[in-house]
Amino acid sequence: MYTEYTPGKLHLVLQVGCLSALEVTRLSVRFRLLTGTYILQVNRSRFNQYAIDPVCPNCKDADETVGHFLLQCPALKHVRGPVMCEIWNILNSIGATTNIYSPTLLVQALIDWSTIVPYQPRLREKQGALEFLVRRLIFLHTEK
Repeated sequence: MYTEYTPGKLHLVLQVGCLSALEVTRLSVRFRLLTGTYILQVNRSRFNQYAIDPVCPNCKDADETVGHFLLQCPALKHVRGPVMCEIWNILNSIGATTNIYSPTLLVQALIDWSTIVPYQPRLREKQGALEFLVRRLIFLHTEK
């Protein structure tokens, strides 16, 4: 998946507004994931001079990567499941699920759904709902 960015033009993810102070808080985590600057345990262990364990602090089963906490962490399964179901329903309703044929592409689509959801004014409401749900899903990580 590739998205061409135009300098001076807002990214689709930024065009979806915030309705509350909580949304503003969630947005910072969202942007750090979108830009690749969110620090997970696996990154801390790689770039720290002290012995830091890369294993997920929630489940203690696997290295904490973006894919792990978005899709696989068993400790977040009970809260992730309903949100992922709603996300999948929206993606399916606009025909975007055909572009997602691997877990890696699903992670990329969750981080930046604009790569698979075309910009069309008729989809604006669904894009807003999708962005709200993705922010919720991503924010689960910070609510440890």
